Amino acid sequence: MRILIALTALALLASAACADQWVDTDIEKLMENAPGLDEYPDASAVFLKIQKLIDVDADGALDVRRNTLTRILTLMGRERYSNQSFIYNSDIEKLELVKGITVRKTGRIVEVEEDAVNDITPAFLEDATMYSNVLQKVVSFPVVRRGSTMELQLREMQEPAADGGFSGIEYFAAADPIIEKEVRLSVPSGVTVTSEMAPGWVGFEGESAMGENHWIVRNVPAVVLEEHTLSTHELYPRVLYSSYDSWADAAAFFAGEFYPHVETDGAVAEHAAGVVDGLESNEDKTRALFLYVAENVRYTPLALGLGGYEPDDASSVLTNLYGDTRDQAVLLVSLLRSQGIDARPALVRGYGGSFTESVPTLKQFNKVLVRVPEGDGYRFLDPRLDDVAYGHLHFGIGNTTLVVSEDGTGELFRIARWEPEHNYARKTFSVQLSPDGSAEMRVICQLGGFYDRKARRALKDVTPSEEGKYFDSSADAVSSGATSVIYSHSDLKNLMEAVSVRQTVSAPDFAVVQGDIMVLRIPEFPHAFASTGVYPRLSERELPFDLQSEVYSHLEVKVLLPNGFTIERMPEPLLIETEHADFELDCFLGDGDHTLFWLQKITIKKTVISPEDYEAFKKGYDALASPKNSLILIRQIEHTPTMIPR
Repeated sequence: MRILIALTALALLASAACADQWVDTDIEKLMENAPGLDEYPDASAVFLKIQKLIDVDADGALDVRRNTLTRILTLMGRERYSNQSFIYNSDIEKLELVKGITVRKTGRIVEVEEDAVNDITPAFLEDATMYSNVLQKVVSFPVVRRGSTMELQLREMQEPAADGGFSGIEYFAAADPIIEKEVRLSVPSGVTVTSEMAPGWVGFEGESAMGENHWIVRNVPAVVLEEHTLSTHELYPRVLYSSYDSWADAAAFFAGEFYPHVETDGAVAEHAAGVVDGLESNEDKTRALFLYVAENVRYTPLALGLGGYEPDDASSVLTNLYGDTRDQAVLLVSLLRSQGIDARPALVRGYGGSFTESVPTLKQFNKVLVRVPEGDGYRFLDPRLDDVAYGHLHFGIGNTTLVVSEDGTGELFRIARWEPEHNYARKTFSVQLSPDGSAEMRVICQLGGFYDRKARRALKDVTPSEEGKYFDSSADAVSSGATSVIYSHSDLKNLMEAVSVRQTVSAPDFAVVQGDIMVLRIPEFPHAFASTGVYPRLSERELPFDLQSEVYSHLEVKVLLPNGFTIERMPEPLLIETEHADFELDCFLGDGDHTLFWLQKITIKKTVISPEDYEAFKKGYDALASPKNSLILIRQIEHTPTMIPR
């Protein structure tokens, strides 16, 4: 399925009165001709019309009217849309419900009641009073049933930014079909807006055009998400617009919001001096100050822009010991600068996808990293990463970042992708096999980057009891009835030490004895955090397959054969190299034919696999995972005489 979008350029029309927010729209006709399940058998609802009218005054203040007409087709549609929520910044925005009604199939109209409209603190901010300005407006529609139509009209009034600039991103697809979506942007005379339609991964087909500040799409099919695909920010086609002439304007605005809250004296400088006491090099000081922020300042998951762009004072963040992406960055920049280290904020996206350089808008970023000098280049630090060894970067890899200097200048910088070897999982099974098929084995893994983070997230904060249950479960994953004898791991709270995990497992039924033949199947490695966690299960795909990260995985299984046994059958070597990944399997006897070596290597070189390339990638993965490649047959060639009692 490819999204078919007709994009029509229209002239900008005058704004309508707020009493009836719809412009050039016959609501009754839309409801009368609304499609049903016959036309959209797989949809839960259909958006008959989505209209967004954005009026900008001479000072840069915004008056935004959002209108949505939705026909509910199924019970899932009722669950998905009967309660709608919108997050806004109450310091600079006012969001009010203009109209909310449910039109029943019978034609009866039921209005949203006053107590069904609530402004609440979002759940993810309940323990972060510093962000009490960020609210969530929840509108609950009454008596929504299959065949009902919901009409929602909202008005958002936003104060002008400090520099009078404005920008935005509008997405033109959804989880359910859209009959028509329209965005109109009205700006004062003489104001120039830069805009561009970005296709997204789902793409555009057919004719497309773009008018001045007015965009319409029609008959957009639902985007049915598939497992392990990209975020909707990357999948959906979108329009970006901005009043800024260049990225220099965007950088200057952010610098004006950020740097006044950087503090390099007082309590901040005193605290930094205590953290780096005894350290000489800037590299050591940078590491120590980063670790202090990452390990002690609790991260609040508020995306950049939702609460604005202005952080709290660095000293306030140091006192409160929690902060969102702006606040953690301003504290780390302050601590580093107090020690003479040239730290600067770097805005990035927490997801991939194409970066639209032609439209300078901060809305393309949702996180703030910190850039510091390192050797002849730079290192980027994410102060929220308290769950991975120092040096790893999760968000921003492969993306364009805007690095902002104190003088208001900015630099667009491409962060290089990791080589697969940065994200490594080196795993071994050492198996002592007995004639009856039982085995004692040592399981070892050494992890870095992507895998290091998975292991810490799984085990770092569990209780001793929970940890014991985890290792019991991992032993049972080796074979049914297997038990954990002993286990250990590196200090998972120490971010200067790579993760390593060791476990001894006793498996009474590791292999199956059938006469003179012992059947052995190489098991999956028992620790899920040492696997990529994504597999190409679907036979074909409509959307890209996302592998999350470039990785290198090496699994070595060593089986010490019992005396008097030899290998009857073992897998053939395998090597498949594709543009995106390499798959390798080798199996051989060593140590005087007493030890079987089974080696498996996976190297993921590219993380996003298009639907066109998916088939070749899946064939390689399936070939490596074929059951025949894990099957070992062992034959007994010498028998120990049985003692018969007198």
